[in-house]
Amino acid sequence: MRYVFTIAILLLSITTAYCQAKNLESLESTVIDLVRSDKILGVQLLIGKGGQILLERHFGVLSANNVSSVNAETQFCIGSCSKPLASATILTLVHDKRLNLDTPINTLLPEFDNIEVAGRGTADRNPSLRELLSHRGGIYSQKLEMNKRQTRYIRDFKLTLEDAVKGIANESLISIPGTDYAYSGAGYCILGRVAEVGTNQSFEALFQAKIAQPLKLQRTTYFPNPSDPNIATGSANGKLNPQTPHLSKPFNLPLIGGSLYSTARDSARFARMVINKGSLEKNEILSKPSWDDYTQLHFEGKVYGLGWTLKMNNRRTIEVSHTGALASSRATFRINLESGIFAIALYTLTDPSVSADTGRRLNAAISAVTSSQD
Repeated sequence: MRYVFTIAILLLSITTAYCQAKNLESLESTVIDLVRSDKILGVQLLIGKGGQILLERHFGVLSANNVSSVNAETQFCIGSCSKPLASATILTLVHDKRLNLDTPINTLLPEFDNIEVAGRGTADRNPSLRELLSHRGGIYSQKLEMNKRQTRYIRDFKLTLEDAVKGIANESLISIPGTDYAYSGAGYCILGRVAEVGTNQSFEALFQAKIAQPLKLQRTTYFPNPSDPNIATGSANGKLNPQTPHLSKPFNLPLIGGSLYSTARDSARFARMVINKGSLEKNEILSKPSWDDYTQLHFEGKVYGLGWTLKMNNRRTIEVSHTGALASSRATFRINLESGIFAIALYTLTDPSVSADTGRRLNAAISAVTSSQD
């Protein structure tokens, strides 16, 4: 009987390895096809398991104006995949007791003292950091028809974060804090400004000190050098997309939840830290209580935690993921906490008009890889 059981385990291992290899091959083929069919300009792809790299590829060119090849050091804007890194930064400050997840934001930002809820008058209370991290703060959403003024506060990179947040404070809440889910880039800008005021440091400096430097991230920042020759830039209407953050002159705004630049290798180190429950190479980035907060659901309904979309089984988180889209830059992070498999895809588009189908194809192929050992 023991012999039969051993053979069964061996066959299962062989079958799993074969399926994983086929899924990796399919993912690579999908990316190559998207580049060859002129949907994607440039891409970095990295699949790993724990500390092992299963697949690493770079395809395409830096931009329509620069046909130099993408390589491992090319920086990409990762869009809303910035949110997990930003939220991790906030949680380190909570651990240090410099911030509190449940303190109302007007404790540090008095410009929110008399904020109103649309159609309801002055709000009974301000949103908390926990609510903003989970998109439950009632702050207006880019998914729900922003007006031009609201758009400017999260898309005009000439603004400072302080000026952007003062503008956001003049906008009515769209719901009572803690109630409705509304995905909000503006809410994450408020988080960044709370951190700045609470520590008297810029959010970029906090991110570098708390996340980037301990993880030895070499090419991850809100402010890449515009003269750096190795930054990927997507296109719109046949030209460089002018909404790409680093093209702004001056370039002042760290869009906290949306404008980090990184590489797949840097992002993979972050993913490994998440898989290792807050540590990497014996260096603790997130304490155990912080990691627990980071990977659990804080509000019922939409399955979104503190900076992540969560995949859950019996109320236990088995996978965290995020996608990112800003201008013509796109990104996908997917991390399976059970199998240890993670996937990072950073890419630029030939035009935003190809975004939906391109994203669906690529994310489906990535999901097949990370789910192959659920």
